[in-house]
Amino acid sequence: MIPRTPGFQRRNYGSGHGYTLDGRKIPGVTTIIGKTLDKPALVGWAANTTARYAVENWAHLSAVDPIARYEELSKARFNTVKKAADQGTRIHAMAEQIALGREVEVPEEISLQVEAAARFLDRWGFETVAVEFPVCHTGYRYAGTGDLLVRSDRFGLSLVDWKTGRGVYDDFALQQAAYRYSDVMLAETPQVGPRGGRRPSLWVEEPMPQVDSVLIAHVAGDTVGLHPVHADETVFDVFLYLREVYEAWIRRTGWEFRDADTYAPTIGAAIYPEQDLTREGFPQ
Repeated sequence: MIPRTPGFQRRNYGSGHGYTLDGRKIPGVTTIIGKTLDKPALVGWAANTTARYAVENWAHLSAVDPIARYEELSKARFNTVKKAADQGTRIHAMAEQIALGREVEVPEEISLQVEAAARFLDRWGFETVAVEFPVCHTGYRYAGTGDLLVRSDRFGLSLVDWKTGRGVYDDFALQQAAYRYSDVMLAETPQVGPRGGRRPSLWVEEPMPQVDSVLIAHVAGDTVGLHPVHADETVFDVFLYLREVYEAWIRRTGWEFRDADTYAPTIGAAIYPEQDLTREGFPQ
């Protein structure tokens, strides 16, 4: 049977990506969580990061004009995040290749983390089933990309997420529950050209398999900690609440949706006594 073009697709563009279902855009899991779940700790982190940058670069900042100083300080926390994200992306990519049994040439600046990931996979005896695999729930209309699907005698079929940040946080369980209870995934089928050359892979839509366990592999320096995650149906219910908030509120009031049919902000323009207005003209 020739696989059909999937109704669910992930499309890459530049350094980002997006998802469509039957030709229509659908939100990603991390976007839903990021837009609807408050993270108050980030406020303190942003302040501390900016203050640290100012102290560490005091001489340089003192030598530039005030406007340039302000702009540099205002961007400090974003540059810190970007640097960490870039490093995390590189570690993810290397770990993915190692999980597939491929040899990699490891840059020196991330060698500790990549070697730790290799030891981690070897010591736990995981058999790789899929890496970097898109998932989707066709009913609730969301999507995401899982890091690693592995099988082992100890844990059964496991959904594993690589994390390279400073800590492991509870909201990670929301992300993994959304992936776990998706109903379809895309499986990669490598393609070979008529002369043996490599062609773009074919992505085939398959049912999402039943996952026995959910794990986070936290890469920290030269070690990887394995954390069990309680990403059960009760946690999935919480994610679905966030999905409803995203649909009913973010798509209604979010500035990025100002050109969409769903955009209907709740605050009107300011009014003044001299205007000819009556209560009948007010929104209800």
